[in-house]
Amino acid sequence: MRVLELTAHVQRIRRRDGASATAAAAYRSCGVIRDERTGIVHDYRRKGGLEGTGLAVPKDAPEWAGDRGQLWNAAEMRERNGPRGPNAMAFRQDAIVAREFMFGFPAELSQAGRSRVAEAVARHLVDRYGLAADFAIHQPGKEGDHRNHHCHMLTTTRQLTPDGLGRKIRDLDQWSNGPRHIKAFRAFLAGTMNEALAAEGQAARVFVEHRSFKDRGSSQKATRHKGKAQTNARRQQMQQDRAAWMKTERDRQTERHREERRALDARHEQARAARATLPSSDTRAFAAVLSKESAAMTERHAAEDRQLDKAMAARVAFDRVTESLERRAEVGRGERDHQHERDGYDR
Repeated sequence: MRVLELTAHVQRIRRRDGASATAAAAYRSCGVIRDERTGIVHDYRRKGGLEGTGLAVPKDAPEWAGDRGQLWNAAEMRERNGPRGPNAMAFRQDAIVAREFMFGFPAELSQAGRSRVAEAVARHLVDRYGLAADFAIHQPGKEGDHRNHHCHMLTTTRQLTPDGLGRKIRDLDQWSNGPRHIKAFRAFLAGTMNEALAAEGQAARVFVEHRSFKDRGSSQKATRHKGKAQTNARRQQMQQDRAAWMKTERDRQTERHREERRALDARHEQARAARATLPSSDTRAFAAVLSKESAAMTERHAAEDRQLDKAMAARVAFDRVTESLERRAEVGRGERDHQHERDGYDR
């Protein structure tokens, strides 16, 4: 049986980071939302890679909350200062406008199974905290791990009541209670995935494990997730190194070709000068010799340019393979396979 370490993260959508709930919702749902606070239209309908979306709200929520655009605009408009002070009722710059739960699915789970898991998790959060949950299931990226189906689930930071967005939900943010709530969420998510796997007859092949190595009594140490910023910085450095190498090699070859051409032109001038001192001979034959030699150099330089182009293309391909392997390792980090025979997609 393959033991899959649950991959799940919770993050905040902060206004001070330049983010907004409307932009986040539009991007993850591959849709279009006009932000009423800023007037910006966030249009990601051409993004692609979307497998499915869903929106879960409390049973007594107002009707407008079932519309993604209206819901997240309400979340944005709700985060203001109080009625007193010099900045009364101004939009808060430090506001947390949404919270995101992101988790990956087992590769063995079908599309219908992924949808059932996302719906169950969304409904669980709604019933547990009284919030609204907006989820989008994404397909694997073209250059990443083909098994990496994952879910982005945005939730409101306030309870959704019949009168609209109410009090802040602090349980997930407090140092005292936050870890306990996140741990409970991970347990529910893993249990839901295992139930979906069992319903599809996959229980004997894979088990989703949410507990830490310590909680399992294992001496194994967990690896640290590198994070988007560090990963992007490393890939950017790789691209910069490649661009610098390409420029150096191209400049070196161009300068060498230029020197060879200058040397050839100098030899041809000397040959013409020497010929002028000799008895008359066939002018056409002499010119043909010089032209043939010049054409041969031009052809050799073109072949060397093509060879350099191939070397550069190979470097690009190598870097892309390296990035793809790193993405796969990041997605599968922490997975441990306890079977001796690997199936088709295990590492």
